[in-house]
Amino acid sequence: MKLFHLIALISLLFVANCSSFVGTLETKPVETPSEGFITKMPKPNFSSEGKGLTGDLWNGIQYVGFVYLLSKEDKLQHQATVKFVLENSPDMKTATWYSKKKKAMGKVRAVESFQTGAGYCRYYQVLIQVKKKARTAVYQACKKIWGDWSYDYGAYIGKRY
Repeated sequence: MKLFHLIALISLLFVANCSSFVGTLETKPVETPSEGFITKMPKPNFSSEGKGLTGDLWNGIQYVGFVYLLSKEDKLQHQATVKFVLENSPDMKTATWYSKKKKAMGKVRAVESFQTGAGYCRYYQVLIQVKKKARTAVYQACKKIWGDWSYDYGAYIGKRY
């Protein structure tokens, strides 16, 4: 019986930690046109939360709730577009990918960039539309001088546009 209580307690602590992590993700539904795809990026979401630490690798949060609706090719296209924007695009310039097979598309743009002691960081906005549903979110990515991008999936608190 004591073992059951211990397992139940550990499970409860694990679920509580997971739910607090999930709560940091702020996605926002976006209205879609009656025909076709969204053409203009919505304004970034804003939060009163503080800036988070980056350190997460690429994961399913990047797909703003569509992780199970996108094909492997769609996910690879989205990841490539995010990395392209982070590496090459100036702030507020949008890059877009399309999938005719799934009637899906994504848009990505950097919204703010800044230097850090060991590299630089960018806040970037993603928008994904699958058929008539669309969601958007803003994430932070940082790149150390010697490494690849690491991500923070908390909320954006930067400039207002």
